[in-house]
Amino acid sequence: MKKIFLILFLGSILLASCSEEFLDTKSLTDLSNDNFWVSEADAELGIAGCYDALQDNYLFNGDPWGGSVAGRWDYMSDNGWCRWKWMAGGAVERGENNSSSWITGDFWRGCYKAIGRCNLVIQNVGKMGTDVIDQDAKDQIIAEAKFVRALVYNYLTMTFEDVPLVTTVQDPAEANVTKSSKEDIVAFILKDLGDCVEDLAAPGTTNFGRATRGAGYALLARINLYNENWNDAIIAADKVLAEGYSLHPNYKALFSTANEMSNEVIFSVRFLRGPDEDGAKFAGYWSGVGLMNYQEALPNLGETYFCTDGRPIDVSPLYNPAVPSTDRDARFDGTLVSIGSIYNDAAPPMQKVWTKYAQRKYTEEGAPTENHFDANEDFYVFRLGHVILMKAEAIAESGGTATDVFTEINKLRPRANMPGMDQTEVDTYFGGDLVEAVRHERRVETAFEGLRYLDLKRWKIMEERVEYYNANDRVDNRMSIRTFAPKNYVWPIPQFEIDVNTALVQHELWQ
Repeated sequence: MKKIFLILFLGSILLASCSEEFLDTKSLTDLSNDNFWVSEADAELGIAGCYDALQDNYLFNGDPWGGSVAGRWDYMSDNGWCRWKWMAGGAVERGENNSSSWITGDFWRGCYKAIGRCNLVIQNVGKMGTDVIDQDAKDQIIAEAKFVRALVYNYLTMTFEDVPLVTTVQDPAEANVTKSSKEDIVAFILKDLGDCVEDLAAPGTTNFGRATRGAGYALLARINLYNENWNDAIIAADKVLAEGYSLHPNYKALFSTANEMSNEVIFSVRFLRGPDEDGAKFAGYWSGVGLMNYQEALPNLGETYFCTDGRPIDVSPLYNPAVPSTDRDARFDGTLVSIGSIYNDAAPPMQKVWTKYAQRKYTEEGAPTENHFDANEDFYVFRLGHVILMKAEAIAESGGTATDVFTEINKLRPRANMPGMDQTEVDTYFGGDLVEAVRHERRVETAFEGLRYLDLKRWKIMEERVEYYNANDRVDNRMSIRTFAPKNYVWPIPQFEIDVNTALVQHELWQ
């Protein structure tokens, strides 16, 4: 039954179309006039196309040439760096992004491709009668399309901020669309998804990989958290926690093919290795190295994990610099490869890693030894650990009690073989700042899950982290110096879009 939804429906699309163009806006629009959107099977093919769009190299897949949320965004933060300057996302990392940057344009294209497919499903399935599709199935498919659309628009508002809000199928005469404000887009997706979230299937009642009610509330929690609607984020997180998810007992093992259908996983983008190279490229590495050393983790991330006595490495007597994973938070070894680590049943060639820290999480150990960019790894867009941390952050930010924050954080600590968080830890190591303590926990729990870059942006601390990198993380003079200007908090609209859409005006900071 593994990945049955992905295999059956994407396979059906290929058989029906014999071309990737099947799911382009033009071809689906043409099909709708005569012989498509006339059965429940057509509706299922349409929603499969929405999920397929999430596999884009600039959304949730991506090799060294594709700067995806899954494969590159942590390397645009203080968690890592791109060794080669030309790599997509490298310009963002160094503060050199502009309206012609590789990642800027391709991420925009990937997002609007997904939005276009969702609009097709919402509009055309909405017109279907109950004589061809059951009402509950119809409502669920439309809700799933609205989930994907809201997910993508959330990313657009967190990067470009003000962008065109397109909610219907367009013809060429309607192609020029002006920007809507970030605030208006956020209000729209919160209401749009909120109105239909209960139409999503209950967890465990639909094919794994489809958005469920738990995924819908997890997305509502994230959108509210990112926009500082603290109480609404808590309410949505509680809705997820009531759905019966549970933490996987082994943090390191969670990020493996064997456990990608764990009860902790709320929504994932699914991948399957195969002859058509439709597997996960973000989990790849070069032959002969066996490590993802074309991008490397930064020392400050490795040093962030506490020892198992609950102390940072600079004060704990347990810290062993010869084997940094010894007596550390279990999330260290589940996330990173370091000196003395075992990777692929052997000591890895750390002399080829300038920073001496490499990513373990989401890399496929035990895989073929040739150049490997075709893995079975799924990417977890939402898992229970994320939701627990969202609730904890919202409580802390809204002035809730430390006890309530500790209750959430300490759901995660036992799995990490760590003592529970308490006020002494907050006072001793975070200057009494409960929010900072939660941010630290969020980082060590979610490193390389595509969240850190947006966290630094929304917390408005990118400048200080860039300064830290230049002073402390740049351990080899071949590593690029980073810069950051205030305008880098907002991505510029791609120049090609400005050129073709006469209604679009570049953001003021980028004019």
